[in-house]
Amino acid sequence: MQQRHNSYFSSPDRGDCDCHAPSSEPTTALSAQEIADLLHMVEEEKLAGDVYETLYEKTGIQNFGNIVQAERRHQSAVQSLLKRYGIADPTLGKGLGVFENSKFADLYQVLITQGQQSIADALKVGAKIEDLDIADLNHLLANCQRSDFVRVYENLNRGSRNHLRSFDRALKTHTQECYTPEHISQAQYDAIVSAPHEQGRGCQEHSQQRGRGQGHGRGERSIC
Repeated sequence: MQQRHNSYFSSPDRGDCDCHAPSSEPTTALSAQEIADLLHMVEEEKLAGDVYETLYEKTGIQNFGNIVQAERRHQSAVQSLLKRYGIADPTLGKGLGVFENSKFADLYQVLITQGQQSIADALKVGAKIEDLDIADLNHLLANCQRSDFVRVYENLNRGSRNHLRSFDRALKTHTQECYTPEHISQAQYDAIVSAPHEQGRGCQEHSQQRGRGQGHGRGERSIC
């Protein structure tokens, strides 16, 4: 994509979520699986933020600019759990597209290449990332017993559902195309995108209309 597309999408207000773990000391050590889950999720949240930051820079599509800071907050929330339990953060000091897990490094390159092909492809990349995030978080929540983990994972999952709605709405409105989920079921996807924006604990919501450019802008709620 050679042209930036700031005019296509409006800028929803930016909310904030209280996603972080409690500051009190943990009472029991983590299992190997719990550690692996945290390491996976912190890099998955970094992947989302890195892809959105890069695609916003390359395409100017406002959805990415709006959501990238929320993804950094999501990454920070998982980092707070790593810090609480004394686990080394694999994302610390790493730049865009750099990951400890080679799977995420490879996926970053694939998604950036795909996202530069067209507006529809870029928005489908956003939907694909949130689709993956929701599937992984659903799995973690189904097997999680720690209240601090549950609190963080539930907040991240709610944010990802809101982000998925944003990408789905923009895709249908501005390209008349649809995203086919690859990680959650079609029924789950349809239920999420047809539901209203979810307001979470610590989120702030303000209504604002920002008509931009060619009149394609929409007033949207804050995204956490």
